[in-house]
Amino acid sequence: MLISSPTIPSFEQDLFSECVLVDQNLYEQTLKTVQLLKDACPIVPPAIEILDNPDFTWLPKLRNPEDLYIAYCGNETKLSTVSREAALTDLRSLPIPKRLDKQVFEVCVGTLLLQKPLIRQIDKFLENPQRFGAVAEFMRSFPCSHSEDFDADRSWQTLMRWLRYFLSDRYALSIPNHSEVFYRVKKDEL
Repeated sequence: MLISSPTIPSFEQDLFSECVLVDQNLYEQTLKTVQLLKDACPIVPPAIEILDNPDFTWLPKLRNPEDLYIAYCGNETKLSTVSREAALTDLRSLPIPKRLDKQVFEVCVGTLLLQKPLIRQIDKFLENPQRFGAVAEFMRSFPCSHSEDFDADRSWQTLMRWLRYFLSDRYALSIPNHSEVFYRVKKDEL
């Protein structure tokens, strides 16, 4: 661009704060999603909502991830008031193409989850199996943990549900001795 502009530093800051390191798994997941989107919309690509003010500290709010598709389809009145508000907040934080069927929607959400900086940090942390409390404690180091309404246990429990729902082939849960252990599935375990 080779011009001086006061907006460039702000643009760069936003760009770099949303960046995540792409590894082979994220690359393959993204390729899979792109192909599904091409198959779902071979002629006219669906509109993608551009986020005016992306939230780099976003974590899902909706407790039941299966309800996200209900809100996405415009049927949010079928949800409780709390679920409706959480679903709409989550949908505003994810640039999901319009008019996707449920399967493509779920793959798209899973891929978008892996592109969120805080979730990438958790994904890396889960390279080794972790007990529920260890992940909740790890989340207390996040910038969003300073918010009055942040509850690490509830946030981890919600995110764990999302990861298991939208990325069920990537994550697993075991409950030995009354303590939940969450981990990434190794490719040789598939």
